[in-house]
Amino acid sequence: MSKMSKMNVQGTDISITNINENDYICLTDMVKAKEGDSRAADVIKN
Repeated sequence: MSKMSKMNVQGTDISITNINENDYICLTDMVKAKEGDSRAADVIKN
């Protein structure tokens, strides 16, 4: 079973999912906070 929560980092909410006692942070939430014209998928891909 998974549980979701959020944490706020420098004014940006980042989703955290806990699956089988392991925590996973949402990279998409992190790069959405990045300023500039880059799409989140491009930042993660690179």
